[in-house]
Amino acid sequence: MCIVRTQHDVSEFYRKALAEGTQTAERLCAPVSDRFAGFLHGISADAPRTALELGYGMGTYSLALARSGFTVVAVDQVPARIFRSRLSANPDWLKHIDVVEQRVESCSVIGNFGLVIAKDVLHYLRQDQVRELLTRCIQRAPAAAGHFLEVFTDITRTDRRGHGVMIDGEAAYTAAGFRDLIERLYSGWAIHTTLSPHAERDTETARNYFEANRITVCAYRHTGTGALR
Repeated sequence: MCIVRTQHDVSEFYRKALAEGTQTAERLCAPVSDRFAGFLHGISADAPRTALELGYGMGTYSLALARSGFTVVAVDQVPARIFRSRLSANPDWLKHIDVVEQRVESCSVIGNFGLVIAKDVLHYLRQDQVRELLTRCIQRAPAAAGHFLEVFTDITRTDRRGHGVMIDGEAAYTAAGFRDLIERLYSGWAIHTTLSPHAERDTETARNYFEANRITVCAYRHTGTGALR
């Protein structure tokens, strides 16, 4: 038996988790990862100090970017008031972070962003939406831009009764399939990918309710003309 959750179910889950500070597989309340810190270290000084975060969650990564001197547009479908309440603690952050409550696949990507961040959000979209969104970001990317992506692939979910769980309309990438997409889209970029197994365990049932491979992509555009296929 497989249970299918709707995209609305997903939205409501994250609305509640963010409002209550509940732990999720993405560890939304955790500080930025060493992987992200390494990515930032590799960004060229020539990259524009502007950033787009797709799926801001609690806003931790947007705040880290603002502290590093970036002006950030942060996009997510969860209530913007949750993130803005964190920003209110420091009025200066409000000057550097524009919080946009919108589904990430609908983001028009108007600016020429030096950085684009999409952490643990793209796997919820359809594969055609992922390709279209990344294509928009790549087409607008200036020279020296950097993109940081983290995506769950090969996902297995179960509920407490051991039934399989799927999300309606999710990408359902395999690790090989997602890597192939990245290689095709980011032609002409310097790309570094890593894969790390990830699991979340239910302490009451002593069973993993979420298992996946997390693929991290650090892509750097070192020329102004890279070809897009």
